[in-house]
Amino acid sequence: MKQTDDYLLKEELSNIDLIFGQLWDVSADGMQLTDEEGRILLVNDSFCKIFQLNKQQLIGNPFPVVYAKPEQDEALKFYQQDIRNKEIKTRFEREYTLWNGRKTWLEFSNSFLALPDGNKITLSIVKDISERKSSEIELRESEQKFKMLFNNLNDAVFVTQLSRDRSYGDFIEVNDIACKRLGYTRDEFLRLSPSAIVWQKNIDDFNLFSEKLLKEGHVIYDIVHRAKDKKLIPVEINSHLFLYNDKLTSLSIARDITERKQAEQKLARSSRLLRELAVHLQSVREEERTLIAHEIHDELGQVLTALKISVSLLEKKLNKNQTALKQKVNALADMIDSSVESVQKISSKLRPGILDELGLIAAIEWQAEEFENLTNIKCNLVLPREEIKLERNKATAIFRIFQESLTNIARHSGADKATVSLLNHQSMIYLEIHDNGRGITQNQIRDFKSLGIHGMEERAMVFGGQLNIDGITGIGTTVKVEIPID
Repeated sequence: MKQTDDYLLKEELSNIDLIFGQLWDVSADGMQLTDEEGRILLVNDSFCKIFQLNKQQLIGNPFPVVYAKPEQDEALKFYQQDIRNKEIKTRFEREYTLWNGRKTWLEFSNSFLALPDGNKITLSIVKDISERKSSEIELRESEQKFKMLFNNLNDAVFVTQLSRDRSYGDFIEVNDIACKRLGYTRDEFLRLSPSAIVWQKNIDDFNLFSEKLLKEGHVIYDIVHRAKDKKLIPVEINSHLFLYNDKLTSLSIARDITERKQAEQKLARSSRLLRELAVHLQSVREEERTLIAHEIHDELGQVLTALKISVSLLEKKLNKNQTALKQKVNALADMIDSSVESVQKISSKLRPGILDELGLIAAIEWQAEEFENLTNIKCNLVLPREEIKLERNKATAIFRIFQESLTNIARHSGADKATVSLLNHQSMIYLEIHDNGRGITQNQIRDFKSLGIHGMEERAMVFGGQLNIDGITGIGTTVKVEIPID
């Protein structure tokens, strides 16, 4: 019975040796057995492949033979020291220079094996981790470059991660500029909600743009940030949405636009001053026209009327036989009548009295009738039944734009028909003049020499309105004017 047990034990040990041998041979990791002096007892094929040496070059030699000569003595010294102290580094990784000058990162797993005679040998499992280390180094360098770029941007950068229980999410990263500009430390930022740095008056806009970001994935908008010291900073936000660790994350770049806003305010103020100046100049010009028209009509008209009376009295005192003299007096009377008509026309052109006395609609009707009589161009009118209540300057501006449009039709269009419509709708005045002429071109509209067009644009712009001109070759030109009543 005992012999049977001994046989089974030997067979089992034989199987174990066989399995160990197979594991030794097929292992992808390098395996090495060394004695207490550091001599190599056994290596597998993978070990030879890692170090590019065969078993004959390795077995029986000190294990540092695989390293460059400057490293051999130091490696053997530390190994023997660990053996004496019965301590060994069980797991470590290090970059080595091998015997052939090649630099390689190796990972070692060491353990003691006790022999029946009481001696110890060391089993070392070796892995070539050069590729992994290279990737780790590249990743680390990439992270360093990213952090350097992230923290050296001139704009504040915020990274927030959205969550179900918090509508604005949480800050998960901010750069140095954000901390410096808003006065919070990075740790303080990571405890804040993104809404905490938004000026309270802008919180509704912030909500709207946050919703838009979730729908569209990208949004750009202006908002005001509130710093820790309550300083208000206008910024332009450029936000992108992406997935990070399977969570919706927002990357927002905030550019300080304080200088831009100040420039916009200065520009708006300058524009407002220029507009007010233009209104004043137009008002002064119209007042001067009105004054000149009255002076011409009253002074020159009175003189001509006195002359007409004097000539009539003179004609009555002539005898019947003074035929030649009577003809000269009659010719003089006709000349005075013609001068009176010219004075009236000049006065009307300077400032039509009907505009002040009867209003804009009556003035347009009168001007259209005059236009037809002078040019034989049929003018169709579509006007409101009731007078539109407008301040004097606006009524004058609309009438002058109308006059200039008719002048352009007569001079340049070659039309035989024009349609004019005036509409009052939702606190706006709409004037449209259309002709069936040759049609103005865009080059003519943009031409700096087109002073009449630029004058019409200026008159509309002064009152917060706009003027659009469209021309189609062979069909005609349309002038559209929009001016707010208030």
